[in-house]
Amino acid sequence: MFILPKTTFRDKKVASPDITDTQLLNSGNVQSAPCPESDVTVVGGGIHGLMYAIHIRKAHPEANVSISVYEKASRPQWKIGESTLPYFAQWTKSAGMTAEYLLRFFGLHNGLQFFFLDRENPDDYKGFCTNGPPPFLAPGYQLQRSMSELVFTVYAQRLGVNIWHGHAADIKKTTLSGEGNTIPIISQADKTEVIVAKSPLVIDGTGRFRQYASKAGRITRFENFNTDAFFGYFEAIDEEGIPQELKGFEGGHTNHICFPEGWMYLIRLISRHESPMENLLDMIHYVFDHAQKGTPHDEIPSTEELCKMFGCKTKWIWSLGYACRDDTSYPSDLERYGSSEGERRFNFITQKYKKLSDVMRHFRHLPDYHGPGTSWYIRKQLSYQSQVVSGPGWVTIGDGIGFTNPLLSPGINAGLGSSTYAAKLTVASLKCNTAEQRTAIWKKYDDYCRDAVPSLNLMNQYLYLSFMHPLLGPRVALMWTIVVGRDVPGHALARTAFSVDLKNYPDYSTHWLWGSQVDDWVQVAEYTKEKLMPLDLNKPVPQEIVDDIINFSEQLKEEVWAAGKYQGFPFRYQGELQNFGPNLEWDEEKYSSQDRFHSRCRDCRAWLTCRGDWRKCTNCGVERPLEDCEIVWNSGPSEYELSKFAKISPNPQSVGTVLVDWLKNRQMKCESLPIENGMAKMSM
Repeated sequence: MFILPKTTFRDKKVASPDITDTQLLNSGNVQSAPCPESDVTVVGGGIHGLMYAIHIRKAHPEANVSISVYEKASRPQWKIGESTLPYFAQWTKSAGMTAEYLLRFFGLHNGLQFFFLDRENPDDYKGFCTNGPPPFLAPGYQLQRSMSELVFTVYAQRLGVNIWHGHAADIKKTTLSGEGNTIPIISQADKTEVIVAKSPLVIDGTGRFRQYASKAGRITRFENFNTDAFFGYFEAIDEEGIPQELKGFEGGHTNHICFPEGWMYLIRLISRHESPMENLLDMIHYVFDHAQKGTPHDEIPSTEELCKMFGCKTKWIWSLGYACRDDTSYPSDLERYGSSEGERRFNFITQKYKKLSDVMRHFRHLPDYHGPGTSWYIRKQLSYQSQVVSGPGWVTIGDGIGFTNPLLSPGINAGLGSSTYAAKLTVASLKCNTAEQRTAIWKKYDDYCRDAVPSLNLMNQYLYLSFMHPLLGPRVALMWTIVVGRDVPGHALARTAFSVDLKNYPDYSTHWLWGSQVDDWVQVAEYTKEKLMPLDLNKPVPQEIVDDIINFSEQLKEEVWAAGKYQGFPFRYQGELQNFGPNLEWDEEKYSSQDRFHSRCRDCRAWLTCRGDWRKCTNCGVERPLEDCEIVWNSGPSEYELSKFAKISPNPQSVGTVLVDWLKNRQMKCESLPIENGMAKMSM
């Protein structure tokens, strides 16, 4: 389907060469200037503020809520935290941003790979990998955050949300009350007051800065240990050589290398850092024009083709960093490891473990990649919880409610619980006539946030403690977290085959939290903490404690599986998990036999999702052999799974020849079965 590329923003730049990126961004709003009155004022145009606004407009169009978003930065900024999961992909899909379009902007994320290092044996490690759901249901994305926030800004503006970059709320002079709020808005270009915005509700989307939440209450730190992160950006010198160091390493996964003090992440990203703003805006609108028309995957220009069409630059880079416990021991002469604290800690941990040094030989650091002073970063004391998350006339969302750790990416993914639930409650709150009614509505939100962050912190400490021995991570902590997190009783997206109406999404997102509020999971987590927390981080875990934790986990697993607690949509364990058999039994010999949901383009070497109906490389545009595009199933889906796939998948080729053959067999058995659009129309 051909759509004529437009030059809207490039024309504006030609007509007014001095126009700034901020002015270009703001010219995409419906209004030509900030409006003095809105139903909702969002302070902070980061990813949660944008998702909140998009959710209201898409899930509740009948409410016609007017939203003004004010972002202090002149344009979307780069940030850490690039990995997303199927719960995020479900939300984007339900919101109208499906994979064939978003994969033009972002790298593929297909599954989580872990390597657990053995402190006693430098060359040894244990592996764990989970694929997640099949890609025709909900593929994941690796987000370069400035690009993701630019994409979401454009999408929100197309929905009628006004997003004003370069405009800051004057926090000190803001007046908040249940009867209405006034927020002075300051232009960052000349520091003048533009308007005094009035609205019945202010959303604090300022994340960890907690601009409004900090005025209402302090943060709470958790007991035991906290964590610090230090990170940078790199390019791969020899990506093909990394699997020689770590068997099973693939750039299509989010990769984690775990060791007693913490873990390392390795995330492959598409960066468009040096592309002109006007070119990016025209390109993003062009892709969303295709989405609006429903253009099939193979008829959309590839990432490289889009860059040529719109004069953009693209580069594959890697986000690499460590998140370590704050009781990690560092040498007294740490200064010799680098010129800044972030670099010093990074290099010290790298050199402490042979496998980390082996892996880092395949990467080259990109100094000052995002501008001067952006070579190395360090963030300390990552875990916290806000004591107050709402009050008369205001609510905070996302990282404003609290944060635990980037491990398993709860910031965006679990954070969707707060931003979408707040969006749902906003619609009800705006209809209230009294302060008492509004307070009662937001009490539900307060209760959710109060319980969610400690549960995520329990998950974080449980997983970190499991890193103290290479068997505890894959056999106990990750096994429980992945499986229960997928099949939360009564609220598993797997049971819906990742097909959820957007209005119902908050019910799933607020009950998910990686399963960290499921009783069976909590039992294992608390038992593990009880056994490992008193131990010295710098000494090996006694074998009898390792055996005790594994035996406790195995006994409880047998009980709950016999009771059938986690039997939702039956993604087979031998296909989904790397070292487990069909009954979730540990099988270390079954190291690499999983379902194959991604593969590499033979021409450009990009990692691509496997769908037989997507023959074109999303990145370079070359047509790929069918065998490279199809899913490879480990032992094949069951009859039940195939019947569900036939109802869900848009095309039988997206599932693979296994479904095509099954449909043919069904057709032969029932010649009267009608065929509709190439798909057997069945009652199941």
